[in-house]
Amino acid sequence: MRIAREGTLDSRALVWAAVVASVILFTSSLATGQQLSRFEVFGGYSYLRFDGPSIGFADYSNLNGWKLDGAYNLGESFSVVASVSGHYGSKVSAYDYMVGPRYSYRWERSRVFGEGLFGKAQNSVSIVQPTRGGFESVGWAFAGGGGYERDISSRFTFRVVEVDYLRTHTFNTTQSDVRVSTGLVVHLGHTDRKPRL
Repeated sequence: MRIAREGTLDSRALVWAAVVASVILFTSSLATGQQLSRFEVFGGYSYLRFDGPSIGFADYSNLNGWKLDGAYNLGESFSVVASVSGHYGSKVSAYDYMVGPRYSYRWERSRVFGEGLFGKAQNSVSIVQPTRGGFESVGWAFAGGGGYERDISSRFTFRVVEVDYLRTHTFNTTQSDVRVSTGLVVHLGHTDRKPRL
C-alpha cells in the first residue's frame, strides 16, 4: 500500500536562511584573515530531501531539521570531522551519526571543502497500527559532499551552503537523499599557523 505524500518544505525557514546569508555576506567584507584554528564547531539549519518511495511513500519527503559537526584540523587542508543531524516531517524522522575526513582549500576570507563521512542512520516512520504507533530502523550511512564558507571575524565563519549526497540503508532497503545545510562555524584554539592565502 502506498502512503500519501509527505508535507511540503517550510518556506519560512528558507526565506529566513536567505536573509541571514545575504546580511552576513555583505558585512563580511570587513573581516580579516584569521589564524588556522585547531577546532571548529558548526551548527545550523538543514533540509533533507528524503527518499520516501524506497520505504513505501508515494513521493520524496521534504524534511526540515538541524546539523551539528565538529572538526579537528590536522593542518591547513586536512581535518577529521564528526557530524550528527536530525530531520523531521509529519510521518518521517531521520537521524544520522557519521565521521570522516575533510579536505579544505582556503584563500583570503573564503574556504571551499569536500568530505566523505561514514556511520549510522536511524529512521522512524509514524504510521499508526493497531498494535504500535510506528516503525524504526537503524542501518549504515554514507555522505559525500562539500560546501563554501566565508569569514565573519577571527572567531566566526558563515557556512553559506553545504550540499551532501546522503546514502542510507534502513528498513532493509537503500535510500538516496540530498541534504542542504547552512549556519555558523565557531573557531576554537589555533595552530600558530596562518592558512594559505
